[in-house]
Amino acid sequence: MKIKLNFVTNSSSTAYIITNLTDKHLDLTDFVMENPKLLDKFIDQYSYHDQSGYTDVGLLESAARNNETFDPKESKYCIFGDESGTLVGQVFDYILRDGGQSKSFKWRFKEHLR
Repeated sequence: MKIKLNFVTNSSSTAYIITNLTDKHLDLTDFVMENPKLLDKFIDQYSYHDQSGYTDVGLLESAARNNETFDPKESKYCIFGDESGTLVGQVFDYILRDGGQSKSFKWRFKEHLR
């Protein structure tokens, strides 16, 4: 018998609409740098598992490896999931669900995917 002792996932993902509000080409690393409190919010809300690897640097590196680009004024359908095994997928799968806006971006929940 195998017992999983760490975070158990239901392997879902969540789709969002993320809009670049600027006249510049931006990417997911820009989104992460502009919204550092999202990681803190995730850690506060989901502190039931080991979060030693959940750092600002780690989230930025994950965003760079899984980079998504946003053309000026573009609204893009983006999917984040904990099953991807990436930090950006795990954090954004959950923490963007309430929607929000920063200086250069606006995001809103679109749908749960199973």
